[in-house]
Amino acid sequence: MTRETSSYLPTFETIWHSQKWPQLSAFARTVCRLLVIVSFLALGTWVVHFTGGTGYAYPYVMLLPVLLTAVWFGLAGAVLSSITAGLLLGPWMPLDVSAGTHQSTANWLARIAFFLLIGVFSAGLFQSLRQANHRRLLALEIDHKTGLWTQAALSRDLERLLRKANQNGAPSSAILLVRMQDLWEILQSMGAETAEQVVRDLAERISYNIRVSHQVYRFSKSELAILFSVVSQEEVRAQEEVGFIFDVAQRVGEEETIVKGISLRVQIVAGSYLIRESDQNPEIVINRARTGLSVAMENNVSYRRYDPMFDQKTAERVQLIARVRDGLANQEFQLFHQPKICLRTGQHVGSEALLRWFNHENKMVMPGLFMPKVESTTLIDPVTRFVIARACINIKSQNLMPVSVNFAINNLMNPSLINDLGRLVSSYGVSPESLEIEITEGALIQDPEQAREAVGNLRDQGFKVSLDDFGTGYSSFQYLTNLPLSGLKIDRAFVNNLEVSAEARTIMESMISMAKALKLEVTVEGIETAQQMKIVADLGADLAQGFHYSRPLALSEYQQWANDRLSSHF
Repeated sequence: MTRETSSYLPTFETIWHSQKWPQLSAFARTVCRLLVIVSFLALGTWVVHFTGGTGYAYPYVMLLPVLLTAVWFGLAGAVLSSITAGLLLGPWMPLDVSAGTHQSTANWLARIAFFLLIGVFSAGLFQSLRQANHRRLLALEIDHKTGLWTQAALSRDLERLLRKANQNGAPSSAILLVRMQDLWEILQSMGAETAEQVVRDLAERISYNIRVSHQVYRFSKSELAILFSVVSQEEVRAQEEVGFIFDVAQRVGEEETIVKGISLRVQIVAGSYLIRESDQNPEIVINRARTGLSVAMENNVSYRRYDPMFDQKTAERVQLIARVRDGLANQEFQLFHQPKICLRTGQHVGSEALLRWFNHENKMVMPGLFMPKVESTTLIDPVTRFVIARACINIKSQNLMPVSVNFAINNLMNPSLINDLGRLVSSYGVSPESLEIEITEGALIQDPEQAREAVGNLRDQGFKVSLDDFGTGYSSFQYLTNLPLSGLKIDRAFVNNLEVSAEARTIMESMISMAKALKLEVTVEGIETAQQMKIVADLGADLAQGFHYSRPLALSEYQQWANDRLSSHF
């Protein structure tokens, strides 16, 4: 990929001009600078004459226009300014105005030589500083591992582009922010050098396949940004052009790339923003593309273009998350319990604890609105500690059967919580055997070694640990064989078609058989019919939960359900 592919690349001069003279053309800037220098030369001449002549210290004020000329016009300007300043204080300027004494020729010639020395030295010094600053900027703007332009270069190119659009009504442009979802796996399994080569190859192939003026940037370790021109001024057609660029990126990601003899593919997720003439802030442009990317990731789709409604929803979610701590303090959170049933005996053997939030108006806030965000922030620690504490209180005070609680990725990667869990549970008078920890497959892929240590620590403390939502993430025999798990929970997605699909039953049987071979207790969630229950029981599953038995219940309702279940069983 070459620099000629872009019309947006910044130079030192454009950066300098944009920072110092943002509203003026090059000619206007030159005229203004000349006027400033002429004014200082005239002012300096007047000051020297007014203060008594060159025999006093004030002639050195003429160094100011000399230095300014060296900064603005370089060596040639400095030489011209030095000679001019020296002549203005030369044969026509008295040595002593009041006495009418004139300077000797040697005096004013020496002064010119001194001004020239200062001007030439300053011009060289400032030129060296310019070059050093230019190299520093280039170092910041180029990713040395891949040779791609960086986020800093993108911000400056956007600033130049937006300024040009506002002044000249330039054609519309767009930005596409592309995330390589599985780059982390490549990094973990094959090393940083391979991951960097994948990024470089992907960027080169995307650039090769895009036929409009564009530039590709290394936005972050796992993200690329594509800044490109959009031909159509019509909204619908312009968005279609942006969508076409995404199609190119997605197709390139799905193509095989051979690295060290291994065939690799990259899963692409992207967000875009169509830049408008009214846009002025590069950061806002980038953030809107990132908003589209975030919405795409949250909704498990490959692409979303920015919609102003996203900002409103994001703001509402941010405000909601900000109230989580207050909700905990105000006891607005409750634990609901969904029963687990032994498929062999039909008996109720425990429950899964599920967090529910009833706000200050006693209206339930749906978990999907706050839990995904909570799980990715430090809030997950106090929330999880609340769930554990409340589960222990319920177990102790109501003599509940074993309760399982969910651990997020950040919980499993939190040594403080893992090490404290046994002591925390014991402080409520509850044994670790009464609490089961459910972890997701996503927690394993983030850091397999730390996950293995955390699960081992939990098992050493006496807790059961099961793998939740099995089959929907990064399913691998490696996780099951290397982790000291006690159970496996098959996701509801594999239950839906059991009654009508032989393939679905075969998949279910395979997962159950595999878990049994590893001596894991198998729980199937999402059971909604008696036929589904019978099928999974016949296939060898141990436990089941789902609406066929009960929806999640508040503690009092759960106790009543358990009592009714016990009575009917006998």
